[in-house]
Amino acid sequence: MRCFAVVFSSIAGIATASALAAATGAPDPTTPDHAADVKRVFAAKCASCHGPNLVKPKGRFGYILDLKRVAENPDYVVRARPDESELWLLVQRDEMPPADSPQGPLTDGDKEAIRAWIAAGAPDMSSQEPNASSPPPAGEPPAAPARASNADRTLRWLGKLHLLVLHFPIALMVAAAIGELVSARRQPRVPSPAVRFCLLLAAVAVIPTAAFGWLHAAAGNGVGSPSLLNTPRWLGTTTAAWVLATAAFAERDCRRGTRSRLLRVMLAIGVGLVAATAHFGGLLAYGRDYFDW
Repeated sequence: MRCFAVVFSSIAGIATASALAAATGAPDPTTPDHAADVKRVFAAKCASCHGPNLVKPKGRFGYILDLKRVAENPDYVVRARPDESELWLLVQRDEMPPADSPQGPLTDGDKEAIRAWIAAGAPDMSSQEPNASSPPPAGEPPAAPARASNADRTLRWLGKLHLLVLHFPIALMVAAAIGELVSARRQPRVPSPAVRFCLLLAAVAVIPTAAFGWLHAAAGNGVGSPSLLNTPRWLGTTTAAWVLATAAFAERDCRRGTRSRLLRVMLAIGVGLVAATAHFGGLLAYGRDYFDW
């Protein structure tokens, strides 16, 4: 009888404690805190490039520790849909963090924390934000920084040359268009030497510009968003081909001793393509919010 009383008292005590916990809204220790987990990952692996204390965060994206702001950005997070969220796609493809990140790559646990957070609706947290230098959880050794191979470092360095040469074809195409407008008043029989010179030089410059642009994108430079990256990459390739065709057409007119109106049309379209490529390239380098008031 006494044993029955002890068992009954224990069951009653457990039931009472559970009821009080439910009534007071006490958290269930077995329930994962997705917000805390993902914030710890962001602080340890992402804040060094996208943290709030940086003067010039990469890609003008410096609020990685503000989970609410990240979750409200539809360009990166689609709540409860990881497979449609740009943030998860970048993480899943190992594009972010990049291969040469000083904090090292994400572990499988880090990736799962990000996926689970988005799948849970990207909840916010009310606790104090962790510091970017927060230590890893107990029992988990710190990840060693990943060292990129010599080939990767070489390609990444070559890709940076894209920023040095891309201005030449832009300026030369604009100069060729202006030169054609000025010479149109004189109505020469062939394209003017100035227009031919600018187009030939633009054709020479556009080849390394496009090649270095592909290397620049493949190395993970820029913002690193695939949806934003595809537009300037393919638009730039199209523009390069158009510049080459325009230069070849101008040379054909000179050899034939003619001056067709089609060259002016091709120049006008070429300037438009160059301007569009430069615009999207700027958004890629500085972020979509670059022109925000």
